[in-house]
Amino acid sequence: MVAVVDDKAHYYPDASSFIVKMIADRESKKLLGLQVLGKGAVDKMVDIAVTAITMGESLEDIENMDLAYAPPFSTAIHPFSHTINILLNKISGAFETITPVAYAAGDAEEFKVIDASLSPSIDGAHYIDLEKVKGELTEFKKDEKLLLVCAKGKRAYMLQNRLKHFGYSNTLVLEDGTTFNELDK
Repeated sequence: MVAVVDDKAHYYPDASSFIVKMIADRESKKLLGLQVLGKGAVDKMVDIAVTAITMGESLEDIENMDLAYAPPFSTAIHPFSHTINILLNKISGAFETITPVAYAAGDAEEFKVIDASLSPSIDGAHYIDLEKVKGELTEFKKDEKLLLVCAKGKRAYMLQNRLKHFGYSNTLVLEDGTTFNELDK
C-alpha cells in the first residue's frame, strides 16, 4: 500500500509530505517492508520499520507506539503510525480504495468523480464539502458508484466514512489522490 502523509505539522515552515510504501502480510499482519520518499526524516521512518521487522512485529503490535512529537519533527499522530492505520483499515475493508494502476486501466469508468478537497480543485467533478455532509445527499443514490478524490486521500477517506454512515454502499477512494493521479472525467 502506498500513502501520502504529512512529514511534520502542516503549519510548520518547510512542512512537506512523505510518500510511504508499507508492506505487510495480509493474514498475520506482520510488517514486511517500508520505503519512504520525502524531504523530512525518512531515516527515522525506516529505523522504526527496521526495528519492528527485526522483532517480528505485526501492525497491531506497533500501531499504538508512542513516538516522539514536536511540530518541527513530526505530526501529533506520527507519520509511521498514520501509515499503519491506513494499511490496517485497508486490510479490514474499512477503507475501500482503487489503486492508481487500476484507475489508469479504466476500472473506475462507471464511477462519478467526487472532489473531496478542502476547496474545489478538480475540473468537471462534483464537489462535496465534507464539513457540510450532515445526512443523505439528494443528488446521489445510496448505491451509486462514487469515486472520492482529494490531494492525498485523507479527506476522501473521511468523506467515505461519513457516506457509509448515511448508507452509501458503493464508494471508492483513489489512493494517493491527485498527488500521483491525473483525472480524466
